Amino acid sequence: MINLSSKVEKFIYAVENIVRVKFKLYKSEDKRISDSKEYWTGDYSGNSKLAQDAHWRGKGIFEDEERWLKVGEENLDLITRYSGILNLHFPLKQIVEWGCGGGANAIHFAPKTDEFVGVDITPGSLEECEQQVRKSGLNNFRPILIDASHPESIINEININPDLFLCTYVYELLPSPAYGLIILKIANTILKKDAIALIQIKYNDGKKLCCTKRWRYKDNPYNMTAYSIEQFWNYAVEYGFEPIGVTLKPKQPLVNDQHYAYYILRKKQNT
Repeated sequence: MINLSSKVEKFIYAVENIVRVKFKLYKSEDKRISDSKEYWTGDYSGNSKLAQDAHWRGKGIFEDEERWLKVGEENLDLITRYSGILNLHFPLKQIVEWGCGGGANAIHFAPKTDEFVGVDITPGSLEECEQQVRKSGLNNFRPILIDASHPESIINEININPDLFLCTYVYELLPSPAYGLIILKIANTILKKDAIALIQIKYNDGKKLCCTKRWRYKDNPYNMTAYSIEQFWNYAVEYGFEPIGVTLKPKQPLVNDQHYAYYILRKKQNT
């Protein structure tokens, strides 16, 4: 049976996208940041969708334990495949994850480092992430809570230069592409020389529905920021990284989404 209301909503949303892009009817950067803070600091206990969006174990689609575990496994496998080229040898001294959520990456990477630093704008996610790391038998998690309006504050919180910077399933949720470049600059600033970053973005393939959205954050947080594949590669170079490779996933069944690009970046010696 066809759900007409769903069809109508999708049609209206598609038309709105076209109109807003054509006439540049965007919300301000400050408004989008404010909306993102409000969205991610909601009540996780009573909202399984919100907890699912933050990759909490056992919530929403992650009631499937194998699916949740594979999210982090895939990212670790990607880093491992490049480790020979990167001269990256585990265990590392420190790993920093920007947007650690419910710990899907942390439980796989925390055993590979002396200290795993989880950065998030949500106290609940930091607590959940630490709980998952402790359940895996480790006590090396350090949480850093940041204000989305002042992400640069993390620079004063990092006491050593990390060996690896992780940021996956986060960039598409950022308030704008410009905000994403702030995170890219922060990553390069805090990493030690020759250190590695794994950053995943949602790429724009030229279709209007895949473009960056600048409105209605709460209704569609998953498409707020996108870049073309070449564009983000060039930004990485501009901000002091040497791109080593990019892995594309036109479809990512683990999170029921598409147009994902995973960049392996190395901090240049002269930055």
